Amino acid sequence: MGKVSRVIVIWKEAIMRVCVWFLGLAGLLAAGCAASVNVEQERNTLMELDRAWSQTTKDLEKFLTYYAPDASVYPPGMPIATGSASIRDAFTKMTSMPGFSIQWSATKADVSTSGDLGYTSGTYSMTVNDAAGRPMMEKGKYVTVWKKQPDGQWKAKEDILNADAAPPVPSAAPTRQ
Repeated sequence: MGKVSRVIVIWKEAIMRVCVWFLGLAGLLAAGCAASVNVEQERNTLMELDRAWSQTTKDLEKFLTYYAPDASVYPPGMPIATGSASIRDAFTKMTSMPGFSIQWSATKADVSTSGDLGYTSGTYSMTVNDAAGRPMMEKGKYVTVWKKQPDGQWKAKEDILNADAAPPVPSAAPTRQ
């Protein structure tokens, strides 16, 4: 092999090493830029968070801490409540109704691949007393959209629930004869 041929081979090997090095560096940078989210772990976190939240219904202050400051709640038979003050007002009205209680249980959760949005859904049971003081139970379903906050905590951003059954038809007022 001549001197020129040998220089060309050495030059090609050097270029190949540099190319391989740059490709490896680009791969590491791409892997480092992509957020590594364990979606299954985040789903489990949301299921546990929803379960823990469901245990706070008797403590309004603690209950409200699960909402983002700009959250919206869509309670049955009431207008949309957006923002902390409005949500507090809506739940104060609900919880002050005679015989009020609510229980829920998440049956499903999912999280975006980016790990910043997720939802839980499930069923609920709410009880209030009717005008005669008898307990009336409403069963239904709900969806809560969760958003990861800048501090890494999940907070409820949108919360909607609706009954499985249509509301009862009001009885006709007695007619006077």
